[in-house]
Amino acid sequence: MSAPAIRLDVAERQLKSGLTLLAVRNPGVQTFACAVSLDTRIADDPADLPGVANMVGECLDEGTSSYDALALSAAAEKLGAYMEGNHRGGAVMCPASSQKKATNLLRQLVTQPTFPSKEVRRVQAEVLTEMQAELDDPRTVAARRFRRAIYGDHVLGRAMQGTLESVAAIKPRHLRDYHQTWFRPGNGYVAASGPFESEEMLDGLERAFRGLRGAAPERAQLPEVLVGSASEQHIPMAREQVHVFLGHAGIRRTDPDFYKLAVMDHILGSGPGFTSRCSRKLRDEMGLCYSVSAGISGSAGEEPGTFTAYIGTSAEHREAAIAGFRAEIETIRERPPSQSELQDVKDYLTGSFVFALERNSNLAAYAIRAKRFGLGFDFVERYPDIVRAVTVEDVREVAARHLHPDRLTVVSAGAS
Repeated sequence: MSAPAIRLDVAERQLKSGLTLLAVRNPGVQTFACAVSLDTRIADDPADLPGVANMVGECLDEGTSSYDALALSAAAEKLGAYMEGNHRGGAVMCPASSQKKATNLLRQLVTQPTFPSKEVRRVQAEVLTEMQAELDDPRTVAARRFRRAIYGDHVLGRAMQGTLESVAAIKPRHLRDYHQTWFRPGNGYVAASGPFESEEMLDGLERAFRGLRGAAPERAQLPEVLVGSASEQHIPMAREQVHVFLGHAGIRRTDPDFYKLAVMDHILGSGPGFTSRCSRKLRDEMGLCYSVSAGISGSAGEEPGTFTAYIGTSAEHREAAIAGFRAEIETIRERPPSQSELQDVKDYLTGSFVFALERNSNLAAYAIRAKRFGLGFDFVERYPDIVRAVTVEDVREVAARHLHPDRLTVVSAGAS
């Protein structure tokens, strides 16, 4: 199966502030998208008040210097636009005819939030209610304890939302301080995608965002994340099922083995439907579950992610499920996959990746990702050949190098 050829028209412009503007021309569409992604990270959260960065993102659309929350929502609705903020900035999607006004609304949301006390308290209460409810969800409890067990005292072990105590202590001034400190242009990106000429979109982005100024503070380099020793823990909860996570520290997106590991993941535990080995073995043959997955590439980012295997099963099948994962991990480390197994994954990956580029919002996100991780704008053209070049021995070698069945952290929650 041959993948369709893709050519993207991407242009960029660097502003003196350090902000990089990106434009992807998508001719023939009648829509437009713009995304802002600044250089903010989980480690920038105040050490004594985790959750501030998440709350900033939650509250960006609660009012700006020109609009209160209702007026901002009404202004976006009038343009037929959908707009949201996040801890790195925000995004807007709208009809192409509204692109100029929608971009300016996004600029205000990202650069001029006011964090009004009344609205912050309302959002804070909503976040706390959601966090309290999650304490009764064994899958969420296990996932968070698993992350903490993997990273230990490292800053990456923090929950992005913070804790009930820290979120309750957040005040509007903490959000303003964080925004003023970290929402700076240096090493940040603004990307747009739509039917207009690339230079025209870059001109529009520069007019909108050239006022964003200020150098971000120097951030300390984080300590390296290492694969720890084996450990196991169970959190008893009054549920019929048990949710099991097992794995260890993983890789960065820039790891040279990333693409080989992505292929390995689809063979081992992240293939579509129930085609992966873990799905076939644990679900179809052993009948242990409905939901099962395993992979290392999906969580890779600027900092190391995790190798994570997950299964939801009954309490009496917990040990069998863990043993099943271990067996599949050891097998893929020791023996190459078959040529047909590898070819099926290659066909899927090279044939399906184009669907992630159908929407303007995805194209804008792709342009940012290509710059942030040094992929090159021609990555979509090169990707099929990168995948096709992976051999069965490559899969075995990267599995042996990056998977450690003797050093797995196992965390489960639910029925005992």
